[in-house]
Amino acid sequence: MEQNDMMSLFQDSEVEKTSISHKEALSERDKWEKRKARLGVMRADLTCNLDLDEQGFPTIKPYFGTPDATLIDFKTAMSADRHNCWVHFFMFDECFEQIWNPSYTDRDLDTLTRFRGILTPDFTLDPRLSPIQQQFNVFRNRAIGQLMQSRNKPVIATVGWSFRSSFDYCFAGLSEGGTVAISTNGVLKNIVSLRMFKEGVFEMERKLRPDNIVIVGQEIPIKTKAQQIWYPNTNTTRLNMLKKRGR
Repeated sequence: MEQNDMMSLFQDSEVEKTSISHKEALSERDKWEKRKARLGVMRADLTCNLDLDEQGFPTIKPYFGTPDATLIDFKTAMSADRHNCWVHFFMFDECFEQIWNPSYTDRDLDTLTRFRGILTPDFTLDPRLSPIQQQFNVFRNRAIGQLMQSRNKPVIATVGWSFRSSFDYCFAGLSEGGTVAISTNGVLKNIVSLRMFKEGVFEMERKLRPDNIVIVGQEIPIKTKAQQIWYPNTNTTRLNMLKKRGR
């Protein structure tokens, strides 16, 4: 075989190897993208068309009013026969994490449209999480809120924070005025939690200037310029009753 023919075969072989390697890489990438989709991690299908603020967080239009009916938690709402109420997410994340999972999102959003309105999902901002994880949970909170508003449902933004460093992003995507929702769950577990709760409320008022604050959970004396509307957390009450029965 002539040298030119040998060189041609060598080049063809290298091209074939490169092509196979590229195909394998694409296959692995496709598998990874499908796995992420199953896990409900990225959800580009949900977020690609959202309106974002300067920080890249989905925006939620303020709701000027207060809940005109009682509140129930998300888990109860998913099996409720009556829908004349508002839905909140002040519970453990595992109880509502499904709303970010591709297998359940459309179904859950459809179910939520039957209710009078929603308070956006309270994905945790646990200070043990990294800032990136906390920002992602703020992103998801706002994304679900905007998606529900696009379905013409009343939405009250749930606001949460961890330490002072979270003040840089935990109010992102929200405008001044209207009504916001917060919770006192876990606030009384130690003095640091109570202090950060009060500092966060002060900072929230400074940045968002809400007209009303819906507060779900145990009542804690705190002064605000906004009107406070307190609701007991029926989910916590139910769990406490179950604990007492188990003693």
